[in-house]
Amino acid sequence: MNIYEVFDLMRLALRVLSEKKTRSLLTIIGIAIGPTALVAILGVVEGYSAYVINQIQGLGQDFIIVIPHAGYTLTQSDIEMIKSLPEVKYVTPFYSARVKILRGGKYIDATMYAVNLNIFFHALKKLRVAEGTIPSPNDFVGAVVGKFIAYDEKGIKYYNVGDVISLKYYTIREGKIKTRTVNVIIRGILAEFGNAFFVNPDTTVFLPLAAGRRLFGFSKWSGLIIIVRDPVYVEKVTNQLRDIYGERAAVISLIEISRVVSSITAAMKFVTTAAGSAAFIVAITGIAASMITSVMERTREIGVMKAIGFTNSEVVLSILMESIIMSSIGAVIGIVLGVIGAYVLAQQGMTIHGATLFTIKAPPKISSELIGGAFIVTIIVGAVGGFIPARQAARIPPAVALRYE
Repeated sequence: MNIYEVFDLMRLALRVLSEKKTRSLLTIIGIAIGPTALVAILGVVEGYSAYVINQIQGLGQDFIIVIPHAGYTLTQSDIEMIKSLPEVKYVTPFYSARVKILRGGKYIDATMYAVNLNIFFHALKKLRVAEGTIPSPNDFVGAVVGKFIAYDEKGIKYYNVGDVISLKYYTIREGKIKTRTVNVIIRGILAEFGNAFFVNPDTTVFLPLAAGRRLFGFSKWSGLIIIVRDPVYVEKVTNQLRDIYGERAAVISLIEISRVVSSITAAMKFVTTAAGSAAFIVAITGIAASMITSVMERTREIGVMKAIGFTNSEVVLSILMESIIMSSIGAVIGIVLGVIGAYVLAQQGMTIHGATLFTIKAPPKISSELIGGAFIVTIIVGAVGGFIPARQAARIPPAVALRYE
C-alpha cells in the first residue's frame, strides 16, 4: 500500500465521520477526558514538585531545625550540647510570632522572626537585601522586612528604609488575650524570595535575636537553627538529635523534606496515572462501541469495497483510520484543555500549615515528554478500541455483506 492509498483511506474515514457528526463528537469527547486528566494533574504535580525541590536547594543542604513540642522549653544547655557535636558549625535560637502590620490603611498578616541574622542569611543562601542593610546584633529596634511588606502585590511602595513600622501581636497573660504593639525601624528591604517552608521571607519582619526578648518580652525560644559543617553530616546529626530529644522536640532536615516530596510526587503520579488509565479504558470501550455500530451500518459498503478488490488489511486499515482520527482529535483537544486546566489549578495555590501559614503558587511543568506521552497513549487507545471491530469487518464475506439489510 502506497502513501496515496493511505490518503484515500483517510479521506474515506473523514467522510464517514462527517456523516455521523453527533456520534463522532461524543466519542471524541470521551477520548479527550484521558489526556485532559493526565496533562492537567501531572503538570501541576510536577510543577509543585520542582518548585519545592528548587526552594530546598536554595536554602542549602546543611540546614536543620529543632522545634520544641508543648511542655518542653529549649535552654542554653541545649545550645551547648548541640554545639559540642563535632559536625555542627553554627547554632542559633529564634523567636517567632504572627503579627499584623498597618499598610495602606489596612492590616496585613505577617510573621516576625528574631534570630541571629548572620547565621540566618547563611542558611537561606538566596536571601538578598535589595535596599538598605542588615541591622547589627545590638540594634534592638532595627529590622529588615520582606518585599511584600514594603510593597504590595502590584508593586506600590508603602515603606522606605528608615521608616517606622508598627507590629501588632497577641499575648496570653493570666489566661487573658492581650494586644501589644511594637515599633521598629526599617533598616533594610529584602529582594523577593519565595516561600521557605518554615518561613516566608517575603512577608516576614526579621529582627536581631536580642530584640525578641527585649521588645516582645518573649521568654521561650520558638526553636533552634543548626548549620552543619558539611551536608553529608545532616542525616547523622538529625538522627542523633532525634535520639536525644525523642518526643520532646521535632527535628527537621531539608534533605529529608526533599526525599519526602519526591516520594509524595511519585505516589501522586501513580494515582494520577491510575485514574487516567481508568478514563482511557472507558475511552477504549466508547471507541469500540462506536466502531461496532459503524461497521454494522456500513456492512453493505464493506461488501462493495471487498467486491471491487479491497483486501482484508485495507478494510482493517479503513476502519482503524476512523478510530485513529477520532483519537488524534481527542488527544489534541484533551491536551489543550489539560494545559489550560493545569494553569487554572496551579493558580489556586497550596496552603501549608506549620510554624507559619503560607500559600505557595508554582507554575505547572508542561514538558514535551508529558504532551508527547499523552498524545501517543491516546492514539494507542484509539487503535486498540478500533482493532476488534476492524477485524470483524474484514472477516465478513463479500456475498454476505452485499445481501445485508
